[in-house]
Amino acid sequence: MKSVFLVGFMGSGKTSIAKALQTKLSWKLQDTDDMIVQEYKQSIPEIFRERGEQVFRDYESSVLKKTNLEQTIVATGGGIIEREENRKFLKQQEMVIYLDTSWEEINQRLSDDETRPIWSNENTDKKELLKARISKYKEVADFIVKTDGKSVDEIANEIISFI
Repeated sequence: MKSVFLVGFMGSGKTSIAKALQTKLSWKLQDTDDMIVQEYKQSIPEIFRERGEQVFRDYESSVLKKTNLEQTIVATGGGIIEREENRKFLKQQEMVIYLDTSWEEINQRLSDDETRPIWSNENTDKKELLKARISKYKEVADFIVKTDGKSVDEIANEIISFI
């Protein structure tokens, strides 16, 4: 097995589930958001504020192509599927899991989260953004895992059953 890529909307649990999978499988872990922070020496909110979302998306596309593809769990950013080049890259990977999380669950999980630039932007209709992205997540996914009402451990075990 080469690697497992996790995709889904912000708040769907990609990072938490990636960490659980890393522990259970003893694989490497890469998080594209962490890779951006390390490579570009700025936090995600700083990049959004100082350089804008398009520059962030450029960085995101760049680091996606640098992911280690041997026994690695890759947690991607929620908007990574917005660019066609990223969807093409993901479709070429051995396994992509879409963490399908309802709007109600996401809204509950992120209600107090002020660290996510898109979530904290009052001018963005997050529910509409989720609706617009669902078909793109499904386009790249080999498997869809519904996350509502499940623990991180339950979701990780479900993903392991696909491997």
